[in-house]
Order: sequence, then C-alpha cells, then structure tokens
Amino acid sequence: MRTQTRVMLCALLLVFSVGAGAQTYKTLYSFTNWADGENPYAGLTFDAAGNLYGVSAYDEVRNGGSLFELSPSGGGWEFSVRYKFDGYDPDQPEGAYPIGGLAVDEAGNVYGTTSWGKKWYDFDASCGSVFKVSHGLTYLRFFNPDGTEGCTPEATLTYNNGRIWGTTAGGGAKGQGTLFSMDTSGGSFSFYSFTGIKGTLPLSAYNQWGYGTTYSGGWKGKGNIYRLDPVKGLINKRSFKVDGKAGYAPMGDLLTLYVGGVRTIYGTTSAGGVGGGGTVYRLTESEPNSDRWRIKVLHSFTSGGAEGWEPWAGLAADGAGNLYGTTYRGGETDSDCGTVFKLSPGRNNQWTHTVLYSFDYNNNFEDGCRPASGVVLDAAGNLYGTTLEGGESDYGAIYEIIP
Repeated sequence: MRTQTRVMLCALLLVFSVGAGAQTYKTLYSFTNWADGENPYAGLTFDAAGNLYGVSAYDEVRNGGSLFELSPSGGGWEFSVRYKFDGYDPDQPEGAYPIGGLAVDEAGNVYGTTSWGKKWYDFDASCGSVFKVSHGLTYLRFFNPDGTEGCTPEATLTYNNGRIWGTTAGGGAKGQGTLFSMDTSGGSFSFYSFTGIKGTLPLSAYNQWGYGTTYSGGWKGKGNIYRLDPVKGLINKRSFKVDGKAGYAPMGDLLTLYVGGVRTIYGTTSAGGVGGGGTVYRLTESEPNSDRWRIKVLHSFTSGGAEGWEPWAGLAADGAGNLYGTTYRGGETDSDCGTVFKLSPGRNNQWTHTVLYSFDYNNNFEDGCRPASGVVLDAAGNLYGTTLEGGESDYGAIYEIIP
C-alpha cells in the first residue's frame, strides 16, 4: 500500500485547556491540502488494535482525496496516508472524493466509499464506488453510471455479519437515493430505492438493527426514520415535520443501545425543534421486538445560541449512559465554529447538556472549525473527531478531547 506521508505527532500536539479542572483539547493533526488531503467530512473509526482511520475528501496533488490512519506511538499518535485516490488518471479506474465514514470487520479489513468514480472527470459517467483496504486497496464495486442502482454514496458504511450496508444520496428508481448491500468480496449485491413517503436523500448510515434516516421525504417532506422489512422493503416508521418538537432534516447516524434491557435508539435533527437549532431525541421500544416506539426529545438547540446548534452528526455513548455529539455551528466564542457536547442522564428522565469544547478558529488559528461528523471514544473515555475546516491551514483538523 502506498504511503505518502508519515508525521510523528508527539512533538506537534497543540494542547489547550478548557477552564480550570476541565477537559483538555488537543489538535492532533492539521491537514495541508497537499499529500494528506483536505476537508474530512467523515469522522474516525477504530480498529481492534486501537488505530484510527478516516478519509479526506479532496487534495491538490491528485484531486481525489485520501485514506489516512492514526496509530498510537510513544504516547502520541503517528499520522500516515494509507492511500491516495487518483482523480487525474484517465486510463486507471479510480474512485475520488471519499465523503462517507468507514467500516471495519473482525479481521481488520477497512471498507469505504467514494462519491465519484470510475471517471470522476465525466460527471455523466460517475456514480461512485465501494472499496476494501486489506494489504492494498481494491474496488469491490463501481456504481452503474446510469444511476439505476444508486449514485453518490455519502454516508458511513455498516459492516454486519459478513455483509456491507450503505446508502447513496441519489440514483435509484426515482433518483432519490438507495439502500444497498453486498458481501465482503463485492458479490451478492442488492439495493432498494427510496421514493417520496419512504424517504429521500439518505445521508445517514443504515444501522445493525435495520433502521436509518433520510434528510427529506416522508409524509411531510422533512425527513423520516425508516426500517427495512425483508418482505415489504423500505417502511416509513416516523416522519419529521417543521413544527414538530423533535425537529426535522436528520443527517446523523442513529445510535442503537439496550438500556435496561429495552431497545433504544438515539438520533439528532439538524433543524427545527423548540429552539429552531435542531434536537437530540430518543426512541424507546414500547414492547420487546414490537417495532413500536415512543419518542422523547432530550435536548433542543437554540438557533444562534452559545451552546451550539445544527447537529449534523450522530451520537456516541459511554458505559455510564452519557451521550456525546457535535454541533456544526455556534459555541461559546465568536467563531461560530461549532461545539462538542455531552448529555448526561439524571433523575426523572431529565438530561443535562454540557459544552465540552467550543471551537475557536478566529482567535486560535490551529483550532478546528465546523465538525461535520461526530466523535468516537476509546477505552479510557477520550473523544476523537474531525473538523471540516480549521487547523493550521484551514483545511480541516483531527482533534482529541481528554475528560
């Protein structure tokens, strides 16, 4: 596998304390828009060995983006570009512009998508790809250029019991996106088309319980939660609406957990809610395996508020039941660069919202800005994520927050 850049980060960590006795923020890496790429839309994914993987969407060298790795080394992290996507080679079928997050199987193989490919320079013949990284990178599938089976995958992939699941933002029967599945060799491919009431524009991952969200569509045209039924296909489970307390326009992945033995789903909406800035909500199954759900809004963000607003990404949880997420905008500074937040459960089913960090690129030019993805947690409870902008060159950053 081609290695373009290796940077020892131990001496380069930029550390900022957030108040006395509070957590510590570190900028682990700043993208340069050269060999390492720029604009990581997707978040990070751990493998079993504790390495972090991610993708950057673009770069100036070959214009195709990159797949990168962060490996623990000497108390710090070592950054390396594992693969450069080549958007300029007309003779070599390549993917380009990886936007969606990665999946890792039990053997440590990494799976991802590019939003363009084979011929990214010909927009009429480019619907993206699915790839696998083992000892090298191989393409499992290039989507048909006519878009019938889906076009432009932008969401995180899911690996489940020997199969890969993902969504495309466009293509399908009505051009409104698809849900697709294949085995780890690229075979046994199948797909389902989103249309209207079933939802349109699926920007989130399809989870291991068979649920996902779409940004638009549904009964009110403002997004929905769907489920895949093995017989009936895609089913609309809940539609969001502009005046609903839960908000609308969901973009982030759903988090599924058993809480007290009860199936529970946590999600976010990027707009609406009581404060107009999006929400965090919870679905609790009313009876085991009934597929009937009660919804509760855990937090409403205020548009333009200091606590952040517009959560674009899904949530992560720790062993104590605390939830962690990001907002794309707002914060306790004048940068409007977004936040990392925590929601803690309390008595009487009440939740406490805490801003763990407000990104501040205007006043600190090494800080990240605009997290389009969520966070992942290590065994010690440290948080890791990416920002779309900010960093030393304003091409995005990788950060760590230590509680």
